Amino acid sequence: MYGLNPRPLMGRDTVLSSVLESLTRPAGHGAVVAAETGLGKTAVAAAAAQKLQEKMPVHWVYSSPALQSVPYGALASLLPDLAPGQTGSPLAVMRALIGKLSEPTGGLPAGQGAEPLIIVDDAHDIDGPSLDLLAQLLEARHIRLLVLTRSFPDISGVLPHTWDGQLSRHRLLPLDERQVLSLCQQELQGQISAAAAVELARLTGGNPMYLLAVVDEAVRSGFLVQRQGIWVATNGVPPVGGRVGDLVKTQIRGLDHEDRAAMEAICLAEPLPLAAGFRLGLHESMDRLTDSLLVKVSADARLGQVLRPLHPLYGDVVRGMVPAVRSARLLQQLQHALDGVEVGEEGVLRRISWALALGADIPEQQLLFAAETANNRSDPRLALRAAAAVGRGELRIPAQIQEARALLLLGEAGPAAAALEGTLEQAPDLRTVKQAMLVHIQFAMTATGETDWVGPLAVVWTRAIDRLSKDEPLEAVERARCGAQLLGTLRMVREGDYVHAELELAQMLRRARESADRDATLFAEALTAEVLMATGRAQTALEHSTAAMQMLQDGSAESQLMGTFVLHRHLDVLVWLGEWEQLQETVGSADSPVQPALLYSGGVVDFALGMSRLRSNAPDDAARHLSAAAEAAALHDPQGILPLALALGSFAAGSLGQRDLAGRMLAEAGRTAPRGPEQFRLLVEGILAGGRYLWDSDEASMKALRESAEQAQERSFTAVEFTLRHLYLRLGGFDDAGRLLKVTEGFEGPQAAVLNRVARAVVDQDCEALAALVADPDPEMDGLLAKQCLAEALRLARRSNNKAVLTRIERLTGRRGSGNRGSLPGLTRRERDIAALVADGHRNAEIAGMLNLSVRTVEGHIYRTYEKLGISRREELKEIFPQLDQPSGRQNRIAGAE
Repeated sequence: MYGLNPRPLMGRDTVLSSVLESLTRPAGHGAVVAAETGLGKTAVAAAAAQKLQEKMPVHWVYSSPALQSVPYGALASLLPDLAPGQTGSPLAVMRALIGKLSEPTGGLPAGQGAEPLIIVDDAHDIDGPSLDLLAQLLEARHIRLLVLTRSFPDISGVLPHTWDGQLSRHRLLPLDERQVLSLCQQELQGQISAAAAVELARLTGGNPMYLLAVVDEAVRSGFLVQRQGIWVATNGVPPVGGRVGDLVKTQIRGLDHEDRAAMEAICLAEPLPLAAGFRLGLHESMDRLTDSLLVKVSADARLGQVLRPLHPLYGDVVRGMVPAVRSARLLQQLQHALDGVEVGEEGVLRRISWALALGADIPEQQLLFAAETANNRSDPRLALRAAAAVGRGELRIPAQIQEARALLLLGEAGPAAAALEGTLEQAPDLRTVKQAMLVHIQFAMTATGETDWVGPLAVVWTRAIDRLSKDEPLEAVERARCGAQLLGTLRMVREGDYVHAELELAQMLRRARESADRDATLFAEALTAEVLMATGRAQTALEHSTAAMQMLQDGSAESQLMGTFVLHRHLDVLVWLGEWEQLQETVGSADSPVQPALLYSGGVVDFALGMSRLRSNAPDDAARHLSAAAEAAALHDPQGILPLALALGSFAAGSLGQRDLAGRMLAEAGRTAPRGPEQFRLLVEGILAGGRYLWDSDEASMKALRESAEQAQERSFTAVEFTLRHLYLRLGGFDDAGRLLKVTEGFEGPQAAVLNRVARAVVDQDCEALAALVADPDPEMDGLLAKQCLAEALRLARRSNNKAVLTRIERLTGRRGSGNRGSLPGLTRRERDIAALVADGHRNAEIAGMLNLSVRTVEGHIYRTYEKLGISRREELKEIFPQLDQPSGRQNRIAGAE
């Protein structure tokens, strides 16, 4: 059951170490830890107290707003013997406190050891006399002091003279995305998809207290569901009720009427321009809310300074707390205050959403704007609400298009198709035709990998343009026809006709730029990046995909319709080029501008991260991310990544010897219908063949992998061929090194350079070059390929009796005749088992019977083992396997593994 495991400090080791260093300095020192509520100040103090309690007495002082007006109220628990008449005497209080602190505590004799440590929790709520007295005792070196406060200014009036001397300052920061992921997995006692963890980081601002509450509520509400031991996010709404709401309400209830009203206005209007806040008379409240770390002032490129709740969670909870009557009154006040003030797209959308919630009358044009804007901002539920409120008039068709967009985001393909029906034929203008067309394309690419839909859709598009051309400006008509041409180019790309597609795209891109057609330029840039990637020019592709991503940031509403189309091509380029930092910022950051869209993209985040880990020689992490991607895509797969995630995941798991996971993913891949264009399917088939070989060592799988690579070569699918021949090489298939050498020449990207060196060494039969590649590995030299290179170097060195290289290889493997079978380079688990049985003296037929294999399969394994080890006789295996178990023991172990 999740949630029952103990919670160690997360991401606080450095602060804890610094605090302990301050508290154990010579007498009269201490520390102040500042952070908002929930970041873990008390947890850090408790950890420090636990480590110090055997060295010094430890006393806790708890502050609260209720005692703030009572002199020395916070110290009451340390003053049990103080007479009632003495509470107003500072001297009497000091003597009583010193007497209490001098008593033996926790087995430490009075007067021995270090000065007692006093920990003051929530010092921002402490009464002045108490803190002043503690400061005096600290300066007199009677105590050590650990102060926990909301911010340093909260206590600087009493302790200003100690900042740079006796007290060190430490600020706790929110958890970053990596730490949020770790804490979620600790709490859930299982893996969580990266997309879900990043969304929880965004919602809570990395605050551990809120994060743990949200995780609990997310499981209860069904926002997080567990599949095959992996927690993935559904298309539900992140939860803000239950304990989450209670925690936020506790913060809000302490506010007076004026500050609470200001907090409600800021949350309801988010983002609230600072100028509007001044018009509403919120000057003093804004300062107090900011000081209380409930509200933040942030900069907006268009709006200047704006007010927002500190965390999105605060806004969601507070908006649900405001009664309808007060909410309606606040809306009226805000509309008056915002008259003439620029609020931006988000502000307008927030006000329309607010009015929808109140049931107010909203002009249909504003409703349509809200539906479209909500879809652009990946808020499909608001888009559906706004579109549904549009009547049956002339705006009904545009509203249906927005409904279809929202339903596609939510994975509701059937209802989306119904909403789209007839929209092209009934669209009232060319802009609506374009929007309908883009949603039709998105739906078709999601529903099928074939291209038979392109022709009929282009015909309908052209008819719609012809129908409306007489009522539209000539420039608009020409741009619409350009869009229809781009659809034909998309078909070329998906059919693998890259030569003609590139020529068409170059012309279209030139015309689109000359006519300042941003939408056509955007589409052509992204499609050009795909063509360049597919033909081995990733570095050049990056220029185009980056240009497209930059256009998305400030593009038109139609541009946003192509957001995921552009994003996923950009991610492909980043993965190919090994741009891991940029990839992490794009898919793994709560501040990423595309983060909301990624929440509705199935397993794309984990897929991209899994690819990066696979390329970074971290197969463990790769297997985890790819299995998470597969589970998320099994629920919702708008980009069709499920087959490839299963294929790559099975390969990563197989390379680690994780047979259960590899077998499960291979089985699931067998039940998954093929998707995507031919080159994608060919890639999946080849990688699955490699995964099967790692799982069962069947030579038929290696043959299938090689055949897939040859088919890719025949169709000029350069990137697919490169990937599959690379995979073949990683599994020991050196017979295609000549072809790989040719493929890698002129191929852009860091992988190609390394593979070119490997292929050259294999073709030249250069054992010294192969050993050198392993001795000083490039980051692109993964562990599996390194083992195969070492095995080939060993074979070549033995054949030529190159003793220098043999010695070097022994040093690299760390064996030097130790007989450690686990370190034999290049041998699969099955090959090692069979080799051990051969070394024991078993005949091929006996081994086949013991392992339930055919004799021919056993012979194939033995042949490949000889090739990899550079030997030719059974007797030579005994030199490599000098320390053997008893045959019966080995047979039992192998049988158990089966």
